[in-house]
Amino acid sequence: MLIPATFHQYRAHTPVVMDESWLAGRVREFAALRGRHIESWVGVEWALREDVAGTGPQFRDPSVPCLQLWGLLATLDDDEPFGIGTYEHSTDCGLWRHEWLQPKLQNQDVWDGITRWQAFGELPTGHVDEVAVFVGSSVVAEVLLTIGGRPLLLMAGEASETWGDELRFVRLDESVLVFTDPAEADSISWASPREGLVQVTPDLSPSGVPPTAAPPMLRRT
Repeated sequence: MLIPATFHQYRAHTPVVMDESWLAGRVREFAALRGRHIESWVGVEWALREDVAGTGPQFRDPSVPCLQLWGLLATLDDDEPFGIGTYEHSTDCGLWRHEWLQPKLQNQDVWDGITRWQAFGELPTGHVDEVAVFVGSSVVAEVLLTIGGRPLLLMAGEASETWGDELRFVRLDESVLVFTDPAEADSISWASPREGLVQVTPDLSPSGVPPTAAPPMLRRT
């Protein structure tokens, strides 16, 4: 996507100084979702293309199998908000629970232009059965949730608009990419290889799950 300078004030990602204990804290935040109940999802979409043939921003494209979000907000069973955004570490971005985002994500009146507030009824709700957190390049690269038996894959990445209106898919970038079918992530031609992912426990130890037991698109390499 092409982002006008005026929109940089809305960037969801936050530069951080990170060590292993900080990273472990981010993993624990996602792992704590296991056993919780998600009531609903809302969020803010980034346009895939800024302007299509003079008709304005394009937020959805049938050829793009994911949502591209500025941030995503789950409401949990006790009305607790759980905001998800990206943070910046060195040259890469990772996923984290971003509490600063929550007031903005709950206010649908402040978004226009290449951003729009949306309720996402298509995303799974219910009991969070499993949470798998994957680290790559020293950031939380992907999180795979199983909610009421349905998968939901979150990735730090970007569908970057080129001058020819094509989209270049980049991993470890500032948006939250959301797949309701995780296998679709394998159908994308990523600008950088989707490799080096390690599923970790909250103390950053490898999970011990054999690669063949993980979903094919998330096997350790």
